[in-house]
Amino acid sequence: MQDLIIIGGGLAGCEAAYQAAQRGAKVKLFEMRPKVPTKIHQTDDLAELVCSNSLKSNNLDKASGLLKWEMRRLDSLIISAADASSVPAGSALAVDRRKFAANITSRLENHPNIEICRDEITEVPSTPAIVATGPLTSEKLAASIQETLGGGFLNFFDAVAPIVDADSLDFETLFHASRYDKGDAAYWNSALTEEKYDELREALLGAEKAEAHNDEDVPYFESCMPIE
Repeated sequence: MQDLIIIGGGLAGCEAAYQAAQRGAKVKLFEMRPKVPTKIHQTDDLAELVCSNSLKSNNLDKASGLLKWEMRRLDSLIISAADASSVPAGSALAVDRRKFAANITSRLENHPNIEICRDEITEVPSTPAIVATGPLTSEKLAASIQETLGGGFLNFFDAVAPIVDADSLDFETLFHASRYDKGDAAYWNSALTEEKYDELREALLGAEKAEAHNDEDVPYFESCMPIE
């Protein structure tokens, strides 16, 4: 039986590799890092989260919560690792980034049916394969994908969640509360008077703005634009 080739060691690629291997397939999982680094990743681990550490709601009345319930019943590697590395987040499933990625990396490295290949794939394979390289696909492979599909890409620019230095916070003025009055009180909150709110708004409007790295027609995702 021919090995199943999976390109990309992100969430989708890791889940695909695990599910195939669990069903007896011999899998070669290709991840270009650390041989070919990206501008975003900070480690060499598989399934490194480069945006939010939240996997959204666990509540079954939410689509994302129902999906997680189904994934748990189907022995999802990603959800299993998330549960094992979860941190307090009210009704949401949030994870410790490093523990989450380390858990997945270790389980795939030690799976008897999976071989992890730290090499860059620059062309879409001619044999059946799963391409799961995501938005940080290398330029050569991206060009090959575009040539294979014979068209342009569909994309948008998703904001990066802002990270605040804990040492800069005055915890004497903060309080714990849940989000949307659901789940545990696991989030730090700051109560602002109308005057303080107006000051914050004016400071944000007058702050230095980051220029787009590419052209000016960046397709921003309007539903996810935190302050950066």
